[in-house]
Amino acid sequence: MAKFNSYMLGRVVNSLGNVTTCVLRGENIARAKIMSRKDNPTPEILEQRAKMGLLIQLSRRLLPVVRLGFVGIGNGTTSNAFVQMNLKLVEVSGDYVATLDYTVMKVSSGILYSPDVTVSFDSEGNSFTFTQGTLEEESGFEMASDKVYGVLFESELLQVRVVALKTRGEGGNTMTNLPRGWTKENVHAYCFATSKNGKIVSDSTYLTIE
Repeated sequence: MAKFNSYMLGRVVNSLGNVTTCVLRGENIARAKIMSRKDNPTPEILEQRAKMGLLIQLSRRLLPVVRLGFVGIGNGTTSNAFVQMNLKLVEVSGDYVATLDYTVMKVSSGILYSPDVTVSFDSEGNSFTFTQGTLEEESGFEMASDKVYGVLFESELLQVRVVALKTRGEGGNTMTNLPRGWTKENVHAYCFATSKNGKIVSDSTYLTIE
């Protein structure tokens, strides 16, 4: 708390930023507001905060795929749907450090059947090749016109690449180069499908890179 005299302000009772001014015993007084939150969080709250912090960061880094993979889930944003879908998959240590096993992480969710996709890496060409099977018979949960996507995620850089593959009815191979600065050993791969209009989605599948 500080006392001050102001010929311009006179007797001031007001707030500016985190400073409150008032008059006490005829003198102008300036006091700093208490801006920090002084709660006493329980272990459950700290654990939840750790989980949410990790997933919110991931949802931002994975935004290009999250926007495709969580369309129509709930009433919130696609990022909120990603967080809710993966919340139970996050592990929290005794000192409240949150981790997520990327082999179980979901980058899409929906009622369509997951597509038939494998992925391999060519060390000489420094490239990935996604290979799709061809849909033999349509059903209400997989159509020849469905779009199929491959996802590459560099877990150290927290960078993502979404690769548009062939439609379900076409199948075949799609190649993409290892992005500059990425380390192959840190790359995780996924695939999922959407309807032609993108409004219905499949669950994602984690792909072992061959």
